[in-house]
Amino acid sequence: MRARHAAALLLILLACGRTDQTEAPSPQRANPTPAIGAWTWHPLGGLAVVEGEVAEPTNLILEGHSIRERRFAEPGPVRWEFFRPPEGEAAVLRTAEGRELARFTFSIRATRPAPSPGGPRLARRTEAAAPPSPVPPPSPEPPAPKTRADARFRTLPMTPIPDRKPSALPSAPVAPTDVPRRASGFTPIPVDPVGPRPANPVPPATSITPPVGALTGRGSAWPGMGEGLNLTRGPGGRKRLLLSFDGGSSSEVAAEVLDLLKARGVHTTLFLTGAFIQRFPALVTRMAAEGHELGNHTMNHPHFAPGMKRDPQWTKLRIQRELLDADAALVSLLGRPMDPFWRAPYGEHTAEIRRWAEELGYRHVGWSEGADTLDWATPKERRLYRSGEAIVSRLQQRLNRDGDGLIVLMHLGSGREEGDRPTDGLGAFMDRARREGWTFVSAGAFVRDLGKPAWDPHQRLALVNGPHAPSR
Repeated sequence: MRARHAAALLLILLACGRTDQTEAPSPQRANPTPAIGAWTWHPLGGLAVVEGEVAEPTNLILEGHSIRERRFAEPGPVRWEFFRPPEGEAAVLRTAEGRELARFTFSIRATRPAPSPGGPRLARRTEAAAPPSPVPPPSPEPPAPKTRADARFRTLPMTPIPDRKPSALPSAPVAPTDVPRRASGFTPIPVDPVGPRPANPVPPATSITPPVGALTGRGSAWPGMGEGLNLTRGPGGRKRLLLSFDGGSSSEVAAEVLDLLKARGVHTTLFLTGAFIQRFPALVTRMAAEGHELGNHTMNHPHFAPGMKRDPQWTKLRIQRELLDADAALVSLLGRPMDPFWRAPYGEHTAEIRRWAEELGYRHVGWSEGADTLDWATPKERRLYRSGEAIVSRLQQRLNRDGDGLIVLMHLGSGREEGDRPTDGLGAFMDRARREGWTFVSAGAFVRDLGKPAWDPHQRLALVNGPHAPSR
């Protein structure tokens, strides 16, 4: 009898255990919303620095009246630097799916209560992270590559930069031969035998070793040096935009672009490599004569920072050589240095690299989020390619949506067939924009209106023509 009672009790206990197992939620099945830390911002010179944390890979969008920044964040702490919006600008930080993370007011005069004990240490001039709001998600956008290089470039064998004279500074490491390049084919090219040749051409592999420190012997550094400025949008309120053009190793549409600008009396900013200057001296001479700003696009268009992280082989010395060698090419041709602006090849740069360029007197000018026209892409790059007509149409839509202060990226070279180039409709776009009250300006106009100290590019001649300059 006792054995039967014990067996019955055991069966009851086993049944209860199975019931508990089926009703209790399994920890492995739980799928809580990943925790995302509080977000803060603080000014850093002319930059705004947003900091926070994400628990999973996240596409972040920061959007306000005159700002729309986007970046991909890996799990963990996030530090996001960008050009500071106008004083008092309000913006919302959200995920690409529409989840609101925080609201900011970018005012350096604003005050904020002390952060909670559990909050992050950097909580200056910030807004607390807001709870998710019932805002409908934005319209889906085509996925963007993590870096421009991932989708656009193959490999470019880099030529070592030899020292022409002995130097006390350590020699720079030689670049490897597996650095990616753009699909449209950028390679350093010798001077074109057609057209006027500079009296004293600079060999494409010359080397300039800058003196230690900025402008050694001149008594002071550049005003504003060390800011690491990254200009991606001009100040708003005046219906202005910048159509900027990069010149790498080809010039299929350069003459047409210059004709369009000249016919409308527009002066813009053109970013040129040393290779472009050496191959197309007649075009560069015309650019200067017609009043355009000539910015630095490096000598050989290398990858300084794939994935926006500096490649260790690109030391301060080697990066500054790339910039000064390009400038020396222009000095040889025109007897004048480049204007005090530069643009990183492939849009790859860091705050550290920008500060190194500022030591030589160059502020970085990028382009506005989503304002890369991709005019270099041909039909073979199917995912990125858009027809010339579609590019101009999208540019018009962008102008209507948030064009004030926009910086647009276009190119002087194109591998497209005639009839499929954005320049075919660019004149009509410019004419319509002017009728609607828009003005086309240069990078210098934006920088001046932001109150940045003026830089005299002729001071850089002390570096270009200094004791370590290449033999002429």
